[in-house]
Parts: sequence; structure tokens; C-alpha cells
Amino acid sequence: MADLQWTLFMDRDGVVNEQIVGGYVMEPEQFVYIPHFLEAMRILRPRFARIILVTNQQCVGKRLCTLEDIDHIHDRMQGQLLVQGTPFDRIYCCPHLASDSCACRKPNIGMAMQAQRDFPEIDFGKSLMIGDSISDMQFARNAGIIPVHVGAVRHPEFEHILDITTSHFDSLYDFALHLDEIPPFSR
Repeated sequence: MADLQWTLFMDRDGVVNEQIVGGYVMEPEQFVYIPHFLEAMRILRPRFARIILVTNQQCVGKRLCTLEDIDHIHDRMQGQLLVQGTPFDRIYCCPHLASDSCACRKPNIGMAMQAQRDFPEIDFGKSLMIGDSISDMQFARNAGIIPVHVGAVRHPEFEHILDITTSHFDSLYDFALHLDEIPPFSR
């Protein structure tokens, strides 16, 4: 059963699509979904009032690509998700360098605050953040959002941020399959 008061925030690289080790996804041909991502979205979409993508893309700040290139990737992804009825409600992208110390770059909470301005009904206490990096988990904690780590690697540095035994899943699909076991979604 859906509890449409909840918001799901999600990172992109490593959660939605395969990361390019030592590089960046800068064109649509490089964008490859993580296995079972589309199926995960079909499970999750009806369970949340909003699903919001928040992504750091410093390849723009490094001038390796443009924000329009990233928008093109996101437009193509959204088009594919729209076909199956599971689009993101909004996509927020920080194009700045890590050294810029901008408010929107995770682990800072600028993208969460923008989402709350765009959707005033968002309650961070009734939100989850799915991510694969320490900055994703810190972003969640900094905003008062419940962090959930996904990925094959369980990072020891996450232990001070989350209960790795109950807040870690191998993938977004694994999380979706076990959503009913996670308080407050458990029945």
C-alpha cells in the first residue's frame, strides 16, 4: 500500500546508471542503466508521492561537457521512464566543482532545499535518500532525510552515518523488493 506522504530522493551515477570508473557519463550513448533499474522504478513509483533525482555532475564544472549535454541525457532517460509511467518528478543537478564549495553540491543540502521550495509538501522526516557514496549519505543526514546505501561495496566509513545492517541493499532493485520490510513501510 502506498503512503503518498513520502518522498524518495535518489542519486544518479551508481544508483540509476553504471558509473564510468575514472570518468563521467557525458553523452547518452555512455548512459547504461544498472540492471533491473526500470523494474525497480515500476515497483517504487506507486509507493511514493514524489521521486526526485539529485546528482552532482562536476564534469560540467571541469568543462568536459555542458549542462545542455547533461540535460540531453536526462531528457532521454525521462522519456524512457515516461513510456513506462515512472518518470522522476524532478531532476536537480549540481554542475559545480567540488572545490567551488557551492550550497547545491552534495553533501550540502541545496538540492533538497530547492526540491522543498518546488514541492512545499515535502517533509524531510518522511523522505528517503538512496545513494552509493559517502556524500549521498551525508546529504541525507544533513537534510534530516533517512539514508539508504545501495551498491555491492559496503563502505566501513558509513557505519557512523547509518545502520549498515538494515540500511544497505545491493541495488535499487534489491531495495524495491524489500521495501515492505523497512519501517515505516513494513506491514
